[in-house]
Amino acid sequence: MPEQEDRHRACWYGRRTPDIPPNIGFHTIEDGHLLYCAHPMLFPVVGYQFDVRNCEGCDYYRARRSTSAS
Repeated sequence: MPEQEDRHRACWYGRRTPDIPPNIGFHTIEDGHLLYCAHPMLFPVVGYQFDVRNCEGCDYYRARRSTSAS
């Protein structure tokens, strides 16, 4: 199982924002940024509340394309 931050970096919908919510115990903060999922079907409903820890079994997970040429 990859670390949450690694999965977040690999996910197409993974985003970060400097806007930190008041209840930081329920969110993943890395380098002073809130890590969240911005899936277009979920973000309008849950906003920044969809933490990367919820992505473990997410059906919407979509891997980014690799930028390295083989």
